[in-house]
Amino acid sequence: MPLLALNSLVKQFGTFRAVDNLNLEVEEGEFVCLLGPSGCGKTTTLRMLGGFIHPDSGDILIDGRSVRAEPPERRPTAMVFQRYTLWPHMDVWNNVAFGLKLRKQERSAIDNSVKNALKLVGLPDSEKKLPSQLSGGQQQRVALARALVLEPRILLLDEPFSNLDAQLRVRMREEVRAIQQRVGITSMFVTHDQSEALAIADRIVVMANGKIEQIGPPAEVYARPATLFVASFVGTMNLVHGVTGAQRKFRAGEFEGSLPESSAAEAGVEVVAGFRPEDVVVGGTGERGVAARVQQVMDMGHYRQANIETSDGTLITAYVDKGRPLATGACRITVRNALIYVDGLLAGTSTPQPGAA
Repeated sequence: MPLLALNSLVKQFGTFRAVDNLNLEVEEGEFVCLLGPSGCGKTTTLRMLGGFIHPDSGDILIDGRSVRAEPPERRPTAMVFQRYTLWPHMDVWNNVAFGLKLRKQERSAIDNSVKNALKLVGLPDSEKKLPSQLSGGQQQRVALARALVLEPRILLLDEPFSNLDAQLRVRMREEVRAIQQRVGITSMFVTHDQSEALAIADRIVVMANGKIEQIGPPAEVYARPATLFVASFVGTMNLVHGVTGAQRKFRAGEFEGSLPESSAAEAGVEVVAGFRPEDVVVGGTGERGVAARVQQVMDMGHYRQANIETSDGTLITAYVDKGRPLATGACRITVRNALIYVDGLLAGTSTPQPGAA
């Protein structure tokens, strides 16, 4: 039995269906990221799980027991919000201890729990400080300690690092992941940042328009996006539109190839070839490949990005090793591997070749 089961959850605001028949199971100790653009339903889903929003239909089971009718304070969950929501007039100790006081625990037990929680988040000597005396990262750690001190079965994190600068954001997500693994707490993390989800999740749940587009480990979601939406949202993907032809062939821009064996598409059906920038090989004009022109080369640190245009006007992004010479001008490009989408769904892989003139 999974620790958490979301069964056919629906939430509608007026005529807008924010969550549309969502089903998801989460195992004990998993770190699951709900990933998607603004308005996709990820935060609404998390808030229904925490009890802050009531679903119109469906059920939420934790340890096999429905918690749909229970208020937030009676659920075995704790939320870390996007904003720190610390009480400015209370010191760190009282902010962290607040939930335990509501449970009417003894002072000695509260003090011990608060000390342990602050030590866990790396703030062992901050008990008497006010929130105004802390940096943004430190305040978010206090918010995390306030959630962890309640010893919830499930930790809910609603874009907790969005107000931090880029460098601190990376460090905080690494620390939260380390704490989660050390404690072994089941966690649900909401983000619109694909790099964040890819870096820390055990599984990613990609959402769009209130529905789940794909569920899987980060490597799988990146390597084999199940739909065109996932392909365009997760990472950088070149998407070249085309059409199927006779004898299980397709043509997409200046490329052509064979449809995957699993595809039953007839001739004349729209097809999209998707390939990552790292799968584009840029060669000289005397080499084999599609004729193109490097329009721009940008140094990205440990690699370089080339913006390329083929003779038919298709724009291609390629990642090139920093040690390899590359300049603007005429070139040839080949593609190691492409994902083929028919009717918006992944049909399989193909190795596209330069099309006949």
